[in-house]
Amino acid sequence: MDSASGSESGRQVFRKHTRPWSRRQWLQATGAPLVAATSLPLMAPWHYVAASEHYGGSVRGRFIFRGTPPERKKLTVDKDVDCCGKFDIRDESLMVDAGGGVANVYIYVRSRDVPVCVSVAESSARQVVLDNRDCIFKPHCLAIWRLRQELYIVNSDPIAQNVAFAPLGDLPANIVLAPAPGDNTEATWRFRRGQSQPFDIRCNYHPWEKAYLLVRDNPYFAISRDDGRFELAGLPVGRWELQLWHERVGHLQLPEWSQGRRTLTITGEDIDLGDIPLLPRDVGIGQ
Repeated sequence: MDSASGSESGRQVFRKHTRPWSRRQWLQATGAPLVAATSLPLMAPWHYVAASEHYGGSVRGRFIFRGTPPERKKLTVDKDVDCCGKFDIRDESLMVDAGGGVANVYIYVRSRDVPVCVSVAESSARQVVLDNRDCIFKPHCLAIWRLRQELYIVNSDPIAQNVAFAPLGDLPANIVLAPAPGDNTEATWRFRRGQSQPFDIRCNYHPWEKAYLLVRDNPYFAISRDDGRFELAGLPVGRWELQLWHERVGHLQLPEWSQGRRTLTITGEDIDLGDIPLLPRDVGIGQ
């Protein structure tokens, strides 16, 4: 990739190329092999620009459930029962650990045209994995930086699986994976357009299977872990609007988070938001 000079010294960041490249130009610049015209779209090119040496800071915190979470209901498993009936398959729409931590809350930068620290770009895995395992999708929630990452889908179960999704304004997918082990048990997918919020992934063969995927044009997103903790690492200096989202309610309406949004000023120092409490009504319980 080309290096752009600037008056500022310090770390570099990626920005999207301002002029569209033809497919042949991209192939020549990157050395990527020619692929058939029916292949999935190539990832967009990026180039380096200079940035301040004080570039980057992290935002961290923890989502905590206040109250007694409802029991996770056992889901109806009525297809491929010989295989899927072996597993204790339960509702994953609200996952609260013993310490009250809430998993699977999305937090991401909502602002557009966010420059990307090189360290963040280089640490991003080129593939994000969605596994059909034990007759559910693993993980239940995932996110992808579409300009440098592709979705890698695999079937680990000894039965056929289906992966279907329809991002807004992008190509829909309806992918059939053969039983494992064997051929045709995996697939890759690249997205053409970022999304403002996660969309669901379904299996048409097994209606209880469900996952969520967020597709973004920058890598500044996180999904809270089992203990409710999250970290947005390497944010550039500036004022950026963050977005919270949870599958039960969509945008989380919380104190200091109107419509799930909050603007923070990143100065290069880390920001700890501490515990962010979620009441039952915040996630649609009792409404």
